[in-house]
Amino acid sequence: MHIFVAHERAAARRVRIGGDVKWLSCGTEFIVADVIRWREPIWKPQPRSSKKKPTMIGQRAVTGQVLKIDRNGWAHIQVAACTVEPSPRSWYPVHPLKIGETIRRRRSKIGQGKVDRLLWSDETARAAIVGSRFLKS
Repeated sequence: MHIFVAHERAAARRVRIGGDVKWLSCGTEFIVADVIRWREPIWKPQPRSSKKKPTMIGQRAVTGQVLKIDRNGWAHIQVAACTVEPSPRSWYPVHPLKIGETIRRRRSKIGQGKVDRLLWSDETARAAIVGSRFLKS
């Protein structure tokens, strides 16, 4: 019963952006100016010399706008919303990311977290950007 109650509370805390908006699954195929959302694990901090197995202390649902994608595969994202769901077995405190903060994540690692992108109001403009040979990185 304890685990069920924890999941109910976590579901009640989830932030819904915009109410009646359409999200499309995109994997790693997002571009600059897209608004994306994904889930990522939160790991317990430990020293680099530690030989212990990493411990997951929760999950973070992040929504943000892609500001820049550099040549090395890093995506720079401005956080629009962030919610955390602590693991029921963990006592370690879990903090959400600050709204407006710019974070840097590997594009491939974001793609592992079931990425959705917000549908543009003019998808033809996005298609023109994706198809442009001048904006390839």
